[in-house]
Amino acid sequence: MMIAVVLSSNIRRMVRDNVLVRKPVGIEAAGSMNMLFTDKTGTLTEGKMSLCGLITPEGQRLSGVGALIKRSGEAGRLFIESCRCNTASVLSNGVAVGGNGTDRALLSSVSSYCRVAPPAVLGRLPFDSAVKYSSAVIMWEKRELTLVKGAPEILLPNVTLCLMPDGSEVDFSPYRRAFESMIDNACNEGKRVLLVCSCHGRVSAHSMPRLTLIAAALLGDPPRSTAKTSVMQLKGAGIGVVMITGDSKATASAIARACGIIGADRNLAIDGEELARMSDEQISGILPRLAVVSRALPTDKSRLVRIAQSKELVVGMTGDGINDAPALKLADIGFAMGGGTDVAKDAGDIIILDNNLASIVKAVLYGRNIFKSIRKFITLQLTMNFCAVGISMIGPFIGVEAPVTVVQMLWINIIMDTLGGLAFAGEAPSALCMREKPKRRDEPILNGYMINQILILGGATVALCACFLLSPDITLRFRYAPSGIYHLTAFFALFIFTSVFNCFNCRGDRLKMLSGISKNPAFIAIMLMIAIAQVVFVYLGGELLRTAPLTLSELLYTLLLSLSVFPIEFVRRLIWRAIGKKNGF
Repeated sequence: MMIAVVLSSNIRRMVRDNVLVRKPVGIEAAGSMNMLFTDKTGTLTEGKMSLCGLITPEGQRLSGVGALIKRSGEAGRLFIESCRCNTASVLSNGVAVGGNGTDRALLSSVSSYCRVAPPAVLGRLPFDSAVKYSSAVIMWEKRELTLVKGAPEILLPNVTLCLMPDGSEVDFSPYRRAFESMIDNACNEGKRVLLVCSCHGRVSAHSMPRLTLIAAALLGDPPRSTAKTSVMQLKGAGIGVVMITGDSKATASAIARACGIIGADRNLAIDGEELARMSDEQISGILPRLAVVSRALPTDKSRLVRIAQSKELVVGMTGDGINDAPALKLADIGFAMGGGTDVAKDAGDIIILDNNLASIVKAVLYGRNIFKSIRKFITLQLTMNFCAVGISMIGPFIGVEAPVTVVQMLWINIIMDTLGGLAFAGEAPSALCMREKPKRRDEPILNGYMINQILILGGATVALCACFLLSPDITLRFRYAPSGIYHLTAFFALFIFTSVFNCFNCRGDRLKMLSGISKNPAFIAIMLMIAIAQVVFVYLGGELLRTAPLTLSELLYTLLLSLSVFPIEFVRRLIWRAIGKKNGF
């Protein structure tokens, strides 16, 4: 019941923070996560990829398509047709739609030059992350021409010719070193680099003829302004962050450094081929140092999740594509991106509506807060039960047959269950949660701090109640009646007031005992309602609740005695810290 109440009360706040929970177990698992495998594009970066430059075969860097056309009309026309034909995107009212971010960025860069119909496309080889290139066969000047675009490390070994400004094709060898140097510099700047080439033979997934280099396209997608802060918050929370991307190692490493993923603790970057050559044991060994996996395949994600889980890590995975669904489902918590496919969303536990890593940080914060709220509620439950059972057992031995009646116990149970659950459900997330380590997979609900609080605070409350019933000095404070009704009414009020104040004691573990109380106005309202209802019961409960009206001095004396649970709890927390204990809820 408590989990349902906490989730329902937090879900509106989570949606406002762009966190949509599909499976309740997901948000709780987010609080336990200690390893996150995250995509780059759109999660760490803004997801607004655009053409930011071109590199000519002889190593000259140009500002854009216009500069390429000015330099070489033939190269400019071929580049435009490659962006139009060798793509999964289409123009709709001048806007590139469909395909992936790379296709849309390239098509958008040439949209202003698409005033005539494109040439006929005779065949296509769609992009495949396994081969890292795509091709389209078009009719060009009454002959077939294949346009190829793909990763530099895949296409460059096959480039033997290059297109010059006058439209001639010459040997690429004299220009190769300068061109590769420019490519490396662009990758180190965090740019995604794609080669645009042509050839006169057909391209397949297994064979490629000699290529003629037209140009290299530089695509930029800057890191989000919140990315570095978010990564630092996750690391501070004991969560290892690993970037998995299809970009080159140099590009991915540059972005990872800018976002703070590569640091003193995690500094290892590998690519998909290196990963494939490693055994599971080797990957398990490098996992604590792993920061970047570049040129990754979708199957690499599932493998990394499986290996991390074998080390008893609680693993989170982000994804937005159809191929990401297996990894999202396998992970302990799958973060599907709001801008991703329906298949990915169905496989995920949580949908991040704005695709932002900062929202994943909020999901972790909510997950930890919800688990803490449940622990606080359980502590209150067991403390009050300890008191109720304890005083009911002690009562007959000290001459009080029924310290608490059955009807009074029903009121106490309402406070413990329904009202207590509602009060703790509204606890606002505290940033302090993100400074703690994730809880272990096998960590019990009841920890040492909770047991200590239940025993000490519950025992002290039982002792207070027993003294209230036994002490002649306390008994003489109340008017005499043959049935002791005034004394027993005051005891009932004392029990409820101490329960209310113990609710305050159980809602935190800091020495500032009222810290953050203003962020949970529902808690204050519920506690006030209980206190007011108890006063009404004292004066109007009658025979049903076994109460009689107390004088103002009798009521205030009872209230002051019940306040003693605050200094008792404060001293307990001081001693807890003095003996070197730090953990709380």
